[in-house]
Amino acid sequence: MMKYKSEGQSLVECALLIPFMMVLMLGILEIGRAIFITIKVTNSAAAGAGYGAQNPAAALDSLGIQNAALCDADGAVFPPNGMLSPPTCNLTGILTLSNVTPTTGCTCDQGGTTSCNPMPQDSCSRFSCSSGIVVQCVRVQTQATFLPLFPYPGLPNQFVANGNAIMRVRK
Repeated sequence: MMKYKSEGQSLVECALLIPFMMVLMLGILEIGRAIFITIKVTNSAAAGAGYGAQNPAAALDSLGIQNAALCDADGAVFPPNGMLSPPTCNLTGILTLSNVTPTTGCTCDQGGTTSCNPMPQDSCSRFSCSSGIVVQCVRVQTQATFLPLFPYPGLPNQFVANGNAIMRVRK
């Protein structure tokens, strides 16, 4: 029986491809992690805006809005609808937001297509409408900085994910 010199070729090819495949898999893992963190930061902004949109008093509760966003980013659940107490949670460090900025503004609703996007810049303290009704809006902007699992040449050492949510306050 004749033996060929190429019997170990598959083993050599596999040994050469494994490092390349591992780097490719780590890159896919890192991209998935960045997408996950960006979704969490955006959802936390929506949770904060949802808390602030419950009623006019909640819209002015900056601490409650910030806690709702922080709790949502951390994976905790804040009080169910109908409970007006500010949410509290035990932060375990799943994702820590570096910045939560709630703002409010008012605009006039003429019964047409008036919405809160773009966010009105007018203060609600002395706002009045000549015709229509006053609409209060709440905006929450969130931000988190995260580090990649491994340093990659040519890429920054940290990344920033931003979230933004605007909602109309219920009356």
